[in-house]
Amino acid sequence: MPHASPPDDYLPHEDLHGKRVLITGGTRGLGAATAARLRQSGATVLVTARTVPPAEAAHPFFVSADLSTASGIETVARHVRDHLGGLDILIHNVGGTLATGGFADLDDQQWATSLDTVLMAAVRLDRTFVPDMLAAGYGVVLHITTIQRRMPLTNVRLDMLAGGLPQNSITLSAAKAALTAYSKGLAAEVAPGGVRVNTIAPGFIRTPATEELADHLARATGTDQATVLQQIADALYPAGMPLGRPVTTAEVAELIAFLCSDRAPSIIGAEHVIDGGTLPTI
Repeated sequence: MPHASPPDDYLPHEDLHGKRVLITGGTRGLGAATAARLRQSGATVLVTARTVPPAEAAHPFFVSADLSTASGIETVARHVRDHLGGLDILIHNVGGTLATGGFADLDDQQWATSLDTVLMAAVRLDRTFVPDMLAAGYGVVLHITTIQRRMPLTNVRLDMLAGGLPQNSITLSAAKAALTAYSKGLAAEVAPGGVRVNTIAPGFIRTPATEELADHLARATGTDQATVLQQIADALYPAGMPLGRPVTTAEVAELIAFLCSDRAPSIIGAEHVIDGGTLPTI
């Protein structure tokens, strides 16, 4: 049955003390920024990634796992049970990679890898943890997608300044589009049980990976990182980014913190675009 509306004197807040959080892809970039932001609000955060950074080695709130496989999901589930006892908030942040070449160059394995990493990892994680959230009558699920699910970068040369090959996001974009549709259906099913599901669709984000790419291109072209980041932002889409710069991971993490908190009790099944105005829509 639907949950009752909050009382008139209800004061929403961001306190996440006592909340148990899992963030996939949580050791770098947006995942790391989100983990830090939620810990600031008092949450206990467990992160997972495929490779083990030196700082996370043997840390009880880190688990190494390949989430594109069912066995990897089982590894994470065991770790969550052993160290958290369960979850209140699940953030699926694992992304995909751009491919090289056109659509005809992408074989079945590349498609399967994108779908397993982006879509099926989310499906398996939700299937593992959401039933217990429903039993508790509370939970938050956030799936990180991308604006590329609406505007694929099928012919953009991210490394064009260095004379590289065209980069193609068609497998990633298709998998993220599927994740968005799945999230909408899941949200409608579980909302009456107290579990809120939403998606966040970032555009071009300034992460360590994009900075490394910019540094590489800057060395190759005799310019600097800031110039290259601006050139990439301008080249991604025909109109560029009205914001005039990449979105920061801290800005996206702030949106995530809001959606995880009880300041957003009625936001359900929504896609939240944070792209500096890149998509020409209202």
